Amino acid sequence: MFDASLQTASILFAIIGGTAAGVLSFLLWNVLRETPFGTVVALLSLTLSGVTLYHVALFVGGESVFLDTLRSAMHTIVAIFLWLVIATNEQIQQTVTRR
Repeated sequence: MFDASLQTASILFAIIGGTAAGVLSFLLWNVLRETPFGTVVALLSLTLSGVTLYHVALFVGGESVFLDTLRSAMHTIVAIFLWLVIATNEQIQQTVTRR
């Protein structure tokens, strides 16, 4: 389906890009750990790691039960992430209106 060099380059790009994004989001979480936004960033870090694992596994092995489970877990994490963003926004809005 893919040329071997294109597949290798895609896998390397996914690993390097995902690792860089994960490290940067972890560093941001370390700075924002005490804020309500820190939980959202931590969940985003988990999502980035899951997406990286998913794409590498998809390129290497194709569809499997593991990938279906990982895809389902990623969708669940994204839903929780969106819920936390909305809850954090509401919390910040309530804090601002009280002052």
